Amino acid sequence: MIFAVISAALIAIAAWRLPSAFRSGRAQRSLCLTIGLLGLALLLGGRPVGDHLHELLPNSPVLLKHMFGVASAATLIDYLYVVHGRRVRGHLLLLGGAEAALFTLFFLALPRRSGGSFDDVVKQHLGDLRLDAYLACFYAFLGYSMVAGAFLFWSTRQSVPRGLARAGTTCLAVGCTVGTTYTVWRIGVLGVAHVAAPSLAVTDGISDLLMGPSIILIIVGLVLAPLRSLVRYVRHQRSIWHMQPLWSAVVAEFPHLAIGEGQRSRLGELLTIGGRDIDAAHIAFGIRDATHALVPWSPTAGSRATISSDPANEARWLRAALLRKATGEGESTVDPAAIIERQMRGPSAEIRWAAEVARHFNTEARH
Repeated sequence: MIFAVISAALIAIAAWRLPSAFRSGRAQRSLCLTIGLLGLALLLGGRPVGDHLHELLPNSPVLLKHMFGVASAATLIDYLYVVHGRRVRGHLLLLGGAEAALFTLFFLALPRRSGGSFDDVVKQHLGDLRLDAYLACFYAFLGYSMVAGAFLFWSTRQSVPRGLARAGTTCLAVGCTVGTTYTVWRIGVLGVAHVAAPSLAVTDGISDLLMGPSIILIIVGLVLAPLRSLVRYVRHQRSIWHMQPLWSAVVAEFPHLAIGEGQRSRLGELLTIGGRDIDAAHIAFGIRDATHALVPWSPTAGSRATISSDPANEARWLRAALLRKATGEGESTVDPAAIIERQMRGPSAEIRWAAEVARHFNTEARH
């Protein structure tokens, strides 16, 4: 049940990210496909979906789980190779060979029977060379992908910026390392089955202890990047929501500041999808430009006298200056030497400042 929920979440994340991923280039496209394919592998290879597929074609969930799992591992390595500027042709050729071999061996060699659980095919045929041939293709490619992923993630971890990005890389590195251990363990179980009958309770228990954390760590590492984008999107949407009333008042007095598409309502801004980084920065810097332009309508004597560290004072100053301009009061003479210049900030800091000023602006409007 847990993996069913996780798989549904992964597929939903991939579907949400897919349009922007295809616009962003191969790296983001490969990352999005990794998330989606892993979600499909978990969904089709687990219950209850797997039970229905098993009724239609005996043991087909095993094939689908392995094929989607191999494809997910391949797109993960493809993402890594693209990010680090490495060639990926050989890796993709290996993927094609592994998928073709799995599909062919499943129908021509793998023992299959109807009824029972679709997982029984492995338990019931340990030591069978036909099963070994099938699983050898799966574990060979999975092991190669896990070793390559562990090496690349550990070697690049320190170069990744601190925060969610590095945390995600660390999770992927540990997950691939545990995945490598799982692959070695399963290959060992297949080998031992030819000379002795291993305890399935022990072997499967250890397999689950290795496979479960590996999948969870890889999932966490994969979703942290989209989660980071989602957090940034929510943060900018929240800032725009606060800034919109002040922004509307500013645009009413300085229409030239509203570039691009027409002014949206507050609800329209909230319902806008896609990256909001540029929109939030445009509004924040537009408010700053309007503040400079409003100096001749300053409510103080001859200067703007803005205190950069006090957003409440800034909001009161803006409200008074906008009111003086809107009511048609003439411009006053400004002594340039008396004007207190605003502190220059980068985009992120300017957005935070403008949103805080706007919150005070909105609070005064309600009183």
